[in-house]
Amino acid sequence: MADDKLRQELLYMVKLTSKYDLSRMEVVEGILRLENERQILGSVFGKRFKGRIFDVAAGVATDDKCVICGQHAENHIICQHCIDTIGGSEYAKSKFKAEEEASKNKLKFPKLKLPKINLHKFRLPKLKLQKPQEANDKSIVKDNSDIKVSKVKIVLQAFAIVCLTLILFLQVYIFSVWRTIPDYNPKEKARVSEHEQVPVNYQEEAYAQLELDFPEEEGYTITYSRMDVDYTGRFLLNKGDCCLEIEEQLSDEEKYDYFLTEEVYVFYISYLKEHTGKLGIAEINKDGSIIIEGSFNDGRRTDSFYKFR
Repeated sequence: MADDKLRQELLYMVKLTSKYDLSRMEVVEGILRLENERQILGSVFGKRFKGRIFDVAAGVATDDKCVICGQHAENHIICQHCIDTIGGSEYAKSKFKAEEEASKNKLKFPKLKLPKINLHKFRLPKLKLQKPQEANDKSIVKDNSDIKVSKVKIVLQAFAIVCLTLILFLQVYIFSVWRTIPDYNPKEKARVSEHEQVPVNYQEEAYAQLELDFPEEEGYTITYSRMDVDYTGRFLLNKGDCCLEIEEQLSDEEKYDYFLTEEVYVFYISYLKEHTGKLGIAEINKDGSIIIEGSFNDGRRTDSFYKFR
């Protein structure tokens, strides 16, 4: 168990070094804050790693030796040889394979299919007419014998066709009325920007990026609110994905990467024209990624964030 714990710890250190810019203090603070909660890095290598990434982010001079093997590390933390060796080990491959299988085996609800009805298989019941009883009145017997069974079938079939046709027209009419009923709360797909992602360094640049999709001449009003922080993982999702739905499916290890925080610009977007009013909140990070919450990007779920650009 101790060996497995150490392998897990080394792999976690390599993944953090390969995936994040550890020269940024906000990234390192997020990693150390999560580490204080979960206590994963407990070995001598883990303690070296925590101290080294803090020194690198703070600009403190280091000896540039790999915290694992002691060789020279160009990134001042872990050398490329250790990254390649640990990342390509059988243990790492088995972990990656287990994560892929777990993501594939997530619960999926089957689509319901209504049974197809073949109208050609329906047949009217055959009617068996009783033979007229013999009577003393020969004229009555003669009149009854003139009624042919085939004529009765034709009449009944025609009547059934007329009834089925009326039912069909009634169903079409009901469906057309149902379609014309106004839907005051339609569910729509999350809106996705068609513009390219552009890094921003100032509030004005972030405002200019939002104005491309929400121009003032079309009735939109963009108001700057504040600088705030949000989860890094939300800005890494695919366009149109709902953040809350993704967050519910994260494993414990994925939460480390997802719930790191970064600074964002926060804007309010409003739209008021005739009898239509909309309101949304947009957040933009320094890489130019945008997520939106509110009636602009909700699918009628105004409490959910969606990746916009």
